[in-house]
Amino acid sequence: MSLFKKTLLLFVPVVLLVGACNTDEENVAPTDSNEAITTATLSLTNTATPTEVVTATIDNLTTQIDTSKYVLRLRANTTYSGAVTLLDKTKTPTLNVSAEVKEEGNEHLFVYTFTPAAGSPASMTITATDKDTNPAPGPYPIGLTTQIRTGAVGSGKLNVVLRHQPDVKNGTAQPGSSDLDTDFKVLIQ
Repeated sequence: MSLFKKTLLLFVPVVLLVGACNTDEENVAPTDSNEAITTATLSLTNTATPTEVVTATIDNLTTQIDTSKYVLRLRANTTYSGAVTLLDKTKTPTLNVSAEVKEEGNEHLFVYTFTPAAGSPASMTITATDKDTNPAPGPYPIGLTTQIRTGAVGSGKLNVVLRHQPDVKNGTAQPGSSDLDTDFKVLIQ
């Protein structure tokens, strides 16, 4: 191999290495990490009969083995006050993620979407009743607490999504990433 080729083989990697070291690069600030959630519980209290409380829990959100624990059995044409509780059972002691979400309310938004089963007349409206402290045009809803109004008898699913929106929360679901995205079965009787 000629001296020129040897020099070229040594020179090219050095040029590439020097070119890769850009001194004008900006350091990117780390973003808040998503919440670790292993358990989600919805508790709904009938506003006309406060002793009637319906609770559904999804434990170990990755497997969802016992489906009977995440069925919401509700009365038709009834208003409920709702609360969601989130836990991280991988921590000792168990971490109450709901408290963290409330504390960081300016960065979190629950999105609730009810979808009736095919051919079912069931309906449900969900309204967040808690708000964050974001300045105007806020405050925006958080959704740890809700008012839920059922309609006709039927079945479906309630999708619960917790959006993590540090520095981008605007009251819509689009910005950010999801901390939680799970479904509760709903039976309206």
